[in-house]
Amino acid sequence: MTGTDAPVRTTARFSRENWWTAPFEMFQTNLREVDATMDVDQVADAVVAFGADTWLVNGGGIMSFYPSDLPFQTRNPFLDGRPGGDLLGDAVDAAHRRGLRLLARMDFSKVSVAIADEHPEWCFIDSRGRRQVYNGLVSVCPSAGYYQDKVFEVIDEILDRYDIDGFFFNWFGFNEIDYSGRYRGVSQNESSRIAFAAYSGGLELPTGPESPAYDLWRNWSAGVIGDLTDRINAHIRARRPNVGLIRSDIVFYEANNEVGRELWHHATGEAVSAFRSREPDRPVVVNSVAFIDMPYRLAGEQPEHFVQYLLQAMARGANPSTYIMGAPGDVHYAALDPASEIVRFHHGQRSVYESLRPGARVGLVRPDRLAQGLERHQESVHEFRGLYSALQQTHVAFDVVPLEGLAGMRGAGGLDRYSLLLVPDMDGLTPDVVAALDDFVTGGGRIALTGTSGFDATGAPLLAGTPVRRILHTVSDPEELKSTYVAGEGQGGGVRFSGALVPVYGAHHDIEPRIDAQLHGEHLGRAPFGPPEKSYGNLPDGQPAYLVSPRTSGGGRIAVVPWTIGRSYHELGLTSIRDLVLSVVGELAGDDLGITAVLPEQAEITVQRREGLTVVHVLNLSGARRTSFGPEIAITGGEIAVPLSPDDRESGLTARSLVSGVDCAVEWEDGRAVVKLPAIGLFDVITITAGDAERPRPDTKDAA
Repeated sequence: MTGTDAPVRTTARFSRENWWTAPFEMFQTNLREVDATMDVDQVADAVVAFGADTWLVNGGGIMSFYPSDLPFQTRNPFLDGRPGGDLLGDAVDAAHRRGLRLLARMDFSKVSVAIADEHPEWCFIDSRGRRQVYNGLVSVCPSAGYYQDKVFEVIDEILDRYDIDGFFFNWFGFNEIDYSGRYRGVSQNESSRIAFAAYSGGLELPTGPESPAYDLWRNWSAGVIGDLTDRINAHIRARRPNVGLIRSDIVFYEANNEVGRELWHHATGEAVSAFRSREPDRPVVVNSVAFIDMPYRLAGEQPEHFVQYLLQAMARGANPSTYIMGAPGDVHYAALDPASEIVRFHHGQRSVYESLRPGARVGLVRPDRLAQGLERHQESVHEFRGLYSALQQTHVAFDVVPLEGLAGMRGAGGLDRYSLLLVPDMDGLTPDVVAALDDFVTGGGRIALTGTSGFDATGAPLLAGTPVRRILHTVSDPEELKSTYVAGEGQGGGVRFSGALVPVYGAHHDIEPRIDAQLHGEHLGRAPFGPPEKSYGNLPDGQPAYLVSPRTSGGGRIAVVPWTIGRSYHELGLTSIRDLVLSVVGELAGDDLGITAVLPEQAEITVQRREGLTVVHVLNLSGARRTSFGPEIAITGGEIAVPLSPDDRESGLTARSLVSGVDCAVEWEDGRAVVKLPAIGLFDVITITAGDAERPRPDTKDAA
């Protein structure tokens, strides 16, 4: 992508008033210091040709790409080879001539050795009193003066000189881990020591996850970053209200595929859904990394994998962004051509993506990484991912609801759109979360709790309507759990079984049910599993597979699955476990699941809405590999079922495939509209318009 033949946008300037509240497409050129002499006109043309309208380029921090006069900024020495010596200023001009927005990338995480020597009080210091040095740069501590004070002077210098449209701050946090993935510990900087002692009541700083106060430090450090972000945003807003700040005005998520990290194929969609469910009016940008990982910045990501970042972003309501190293054309990234098609599709369908909000009827609560220890959190994540996969594969449309935002969502009415919440095995349900869940059930909502969710450390229930009096005993030792199962009722004498046995993995909790609880299925106690001559005798022990409370006056109910059903599915992958998840969901939600679909399990559906319009994304995940994605297999014969009210049935609806550009056939069946889908390659976007509502019109000038 060189941009030499790309058209130049000569239309009128874009709207600048809170521009980030409308859909946009971003392209980041992450520059090396040697790129200071690049041809900004050629790059701006390439960004336009790619389909983006917003360009993110290096500004300052570690190294300034403009002639900074501040003594604590390191001016890029390669600017001397550029006429005028100012890449940032030239980029602003080139972008604005083409109708592009220009955002400045800032990285205040490190300074040169010379600056560190002048200001040792700014530096990250490890438990042995050493600085954190990487490639000749010294990490600084966010609690110290460089971040807390000098950052504002850099921002002011740029705002004084340039008509930029926004800022992005990279690596904005406490650098426990360096670029090589080495754990460097908790910064022992004096400012951190004093501030943490005041926060914690006199405790010493931890040195790492093994320290007793580490979880408390994580909360404190998150608060430091949050406070600093708020101060920076207020400072920018006071000076230039229409300069947007990524990480404040705009939520930022970087989609990448780290070498050595277990691939979670739904990571991008999960993250975006959690952001959007919590704050549907706050825009999200997904910065998709075009290379395989930081140590291999010049090796392009698998194209089919890269486009999943963009598609999952769009499907959950985020703005797509593409991130490359250097100038376009300097490094061959094979994913850019297919990515450009998707970005131009998004740009051409802005009338569709405008003002969409999450539209599922089911919410899956995501554990809060700050609410419990790291090991316990990992168990909760596996439980969450097992439930996520079960819902995705059976095409129950759902949103991810972050635990840390749940109470706020209830207060703002954000939980009212859900009929069912699933709360996977986790600790950390605070009183405000419990109150929100109780209120949700009182208002007619239904909740499924798995594992120990909704119980305190003594085994007592936290929610008022829980169908369990208490947890009596827990088995979590892998050896003790072997050869234990749950099954349907009436499994006989431990020799012959009338139905499938579902293995229990992770943890099982014996419970004392309330007298009015409805018990479903049976738990079959442990029996020998070898040698085969002795492998029999699994008998029902009186414990249920799951149990459900009576309905409240408003129709609310709570189900408890007293074992880690999600972790069992995540680790073992048996369809029988997934079917049991769906049994619990069906028992609670009945026919109030919202939009569902008939598709292969390798497809995923998401639902977004605004007045008069429902948008269903269908993503084809058939190319999923263990560590990446490969080419997909086309899906044919799919259907989407849309529940209709009597008024909807009378007025009718129309459905259209935006990828193929054709209207979809609609049939009426059992109070639902069944939308017949065309053949689906990589993805499709189905718009469903009720009655006489006006369909959104694509911007054909910029559509792919």
